[in-house]
Amino acid sequence: MADINVSVTVDTVNITQENVATTVVLTDDNGDHDITPGDSETFDIVTGINKTIKFTPSSQDGTTVTFDSFEQENEVNAFAELPSNANEWTGTTASESVTGTELFKIYFTVEGKGQFYLDPELQVDQDG
Repeated sequence: MADINVSVTVDTVNITQENVATTVVLTDDNGDHDITPGDSETFDIVTGINKTIKFTPSSQDGTTVTFDSFEQENEVNAFAELPSNANEWTGTTASESVTGTELFKIYFTVEGKGQFYLDPELQVDQDG
């Protein structure tokens, strides 16, 4: 299983915290998808151990979107290194046999609209 690039595309015109799951679209070059179509909070990134995952923010209309923080929500500890950088986040999954689903929040700011968060998932497969 290769490293993964995840695009986080925000509909900056229509976004509110109440509709963030439908106004933020996650796609990656690994063929991952929303478990519930159209609900990006069910986006499930499937990867292996010791893999790099790069998140890159963008908007549909050119408005600036920046990442603020990345927060783990459970104890799987799938990331050996948490992503960090306002314009591109690169995190590395654990090199040990950590498997399971990591729940996390991505906090991001949309210029002129404020801060929002999204709750996607990271599934680590030991054989990946």
